[in-house]
Amino acid sequence: MDGVIADFDGFAEQVLGPRSDLGNSEKWPPEQWRQLAKIKNLYLGLPKMPQADQMVELCRRFRDELGWDLYLLTATPKGNDIPDSFHDKVLWTQIYYPDLRVRFGPYSHNKADHYCEGDVLIDDRTSNCDAWLARGGQVIRVKKNQYSQALKELELLFRTVKGTDS
Repeated sequence: MDGVIADFDGFAEQVLGPRSDLGNSEKWPPEQWRQLAKIKNLYLGLPKMPQADQMVELCRRFRDELGWDLYLLTATPKGNDIPDSFHDKVLWTQIYYPDLRVRFGPYSHNKADHYCEGDVLIDDRTSNCDAWLARGGQVIRVKKNQYSQALKELELLFRTVKGTDS
């Protein structure tokens, strides 16, 4: 969810400003994370990514036209420092995409444990994508400021699986 259809980083940057001491990490530095963790119903208040509806609509085509299962595979913070994260993410989904089901890792590093043959993961975190690929899955990586590229890759995958790639 976060970084793919829910704009966690955009929200956090509005609240805190740019990340400090980010380096190569895709995670928020501990001092900034502690500030975010204090926000009541943090995940429920996240806005959608600007092209989230396009992403979800394309994923629905996999479900509706190809008979695939569709889940939002998300995670709760591994420090368990945001107790409402499970509840808020389910409610967020019910508000914006009520036809979708939510599964939890429970933590980000557990996402690959959900892999079944043929599954595709759409994720923004490199470590999640690498672990999924190591299991034999397919990945669409959503990179910061390259959302349109992820949509193009997903559309190509859909056309290829459907047999209409041209």
